[in-house]
Amino acid sequence: MEIEVRLATAQDRMSLEEFYKREGLDFHGLSSRQPLSSIGAARETMYIVAATRDIVVAALKLDVVRDPELGDIGHVLHFEIEDALESTDLGRRMLDMTIEIAQEKGLRALDAVVREERADVITLYLDSEFTEMRKDVCLRRYFRERIF
Repeated sequence: MEIEVRLATAQDRMSLEEFYKREGLDFHGLSSRQPLSSIGAARETMYIVAATRDIVVAALKLDVVRDPELGDIGHVLHFEIEDALESTDLGRRMLDMTIEIAQEKGLRALDAVVREERADVITLYLDSEFTEMRKDVCLRRYFRERIF
């Protein structure tokens, strides 16, 4: 099976929705969610997809934001791959395409936030010359439980 990695087009929208639905995610919610950054809203949003026979089998969202100190930077979000393809080179190919697009657009940096338990994904980023910047701690205070 030949899998093409490319920038998504408007014709991929339905396939993207179906893919993220299979992964248990809401594409519309992901599309409207901004990067985990206090910098501001995305100036540009694009999806990189891996597809075979018009079926998306991997996708990631790339948001471009303006950092006052660095200039334009990219945020890699919602990077998902079909479970059966996770042990292939597809993740690396997706990340390589993202880096190529970032360089073509003249971005100053790419950021990605990965949950600590995803050692395989962290290794993928480190192998692609990303640098671990810091460890974030997510804190939440609950006030009451929801009835429904």
